[in-house]
Amino acid sequence: MYKHILVAIDDSETSTKALDEAIALARLHDAVLEIAHAVDESMLQAFSNHGVTLVDHGKLQDALLDGGRQTLKDALEKARAAGLTPRERFLAAEDLHAADQIAQAVEKSGADLLVVGSHGRRGFRRMLLGSVAENLVRKVHVSVLIVRGEH
Repeated sequence: MYKHILVAIDDSETSTKALDEAIALARLHDAVLEIAHAVDESMLQAFSNHGVTLVDHGKLQDALLDGGRQTLKDALEKARAAGLTPRERFLAAEDLHAADQIAQAVEKSGADLLVVGSHGRRGFRRMLLGSVAENLVRKVHVSVLIVRGEH
């Protein structure tokens, strides 16, 4: 049924569940598995106040990029251990939020299924942090499997 599955990951438990589900589906359907991680460098703007930087911008950016690369590397190793030959997609942009980067990656990749985890935040926390999963459902034109975390 599915030929190309793209799973968007971060370093959360929910993302680990989404990766496990994507691996299982790729094996079941003999589909291409593409693993994507988006670094949202626009978050760096939250650490500046009217042009005054509150943290070392370069060090924080390096930490975000290095952490993202390691998260992607670990996910690729897990998929390989399951017998797959995954594709990787490392995304980073200073002017695009994670959901926008992932939506563009889905379109460029030709994926026919997007798998993403949802943290299940409610109320003020959801409003403050936003919902990448919810934004993706609105932005992509392929089927989306949202894997829920523990409540």
